[in-house]
Amino acid sequence: MMAPSNHIPFDQTSSSLEAIAAIKSPDRLLITGPEQTPIAFGCDQDWYQSRWQRQAGCGPCTSATILYYLSATRKSLAALFPYPSFNYDTMNVYMHDIWHFVTPGLRGVNDASILVNGICKYAATLGIELEASIFPVPAKPAPREPFQAWFDSIKEALERDIPVAFLNLSRGHLKNLDSWHWVTVTALFLKNNQILAEIADSGERKMIDIMKWYQSSRLGGATVYFWPD
Repeated sequence: MMAPSNHIPFDQTSSSLEAIAAIKSPDRLLITGPEQTPIAFGCDQDWYQSRWQRQAGCGPCTSATILYYLSATRKSLAALFPYPSFNYDTMNVYMHDIWHFVTPGLRGVNDASILVNGICKYAATLGIELEASIFPVPAKPAPREPFQAWFDSIKEALERDIPVAFLNLSRGHLKNLDSWHWVTVTALFLKNNQILAEIADSGERKMIDIMKWYQSSRLGGATVYFWPD
C-alpha cells in the first residue's frame, strides 16, 4: 500500500473565474492524514494495495468518493459510508470495500454501466435504492449531442448537490488529464471563453477545460450521477 502523499488544493480565488455551479460542501472531500492535515481531495487510487489495483482503480476510487459525499450530505443515505469517522485510514478501507462492487476488468472500468451497476448493487446491500443518470459521449466520428446538452446535465447534478463521475477514454487536447480514466466533477467555472470543471483526480484538486475535451476527445466517454430513488 502506498503511503499517503499531500495534494495541494486548486486555488479558486482567481478573479478571472466565474462560478457556474458546484456541490455545496466540497471541503467534505478533503481527506486528512495522520497529523489531521488535508492530504487529498477525494480518494487516491495509489492507496490501493496491489499494483493492478493502483493501475486500474480510478473507477472504484471515484465511486468511493461520490458515495462518501452522498452519505455525508443526506441523512437518508448516511448508511452508504458505514464508518464512524472520515480520514485516510477509513477511506482506505472503504475504497477497498467498493472495489468488490465496482471491479475493473481487463480493460478497467471502461463502460459507465460497470460503475452504475456496481454502485447500485452496493447501495442495495444496505437497503438503499439509487437511480442513475448516464450521459454517453460516443467516439468520433459518431455524432454527439451538442456540448450544451452535456454541460447542462453536469450543471443540473451539481445544482442538486450531486458530484458527477466522468469517464474520459481519450483526453483529446488536454494536457492535465489522463486518458482511460475516471474522475469526479465537483464544480463548473467560466474563465474568459473557457468552460472549466473542477475535478477530484486521484486525490488532486484541479481544473480541466471540458469544452476542449468534448470537442477533441477521439474516444469520448460518459458522465454519471446518482440520486436516491
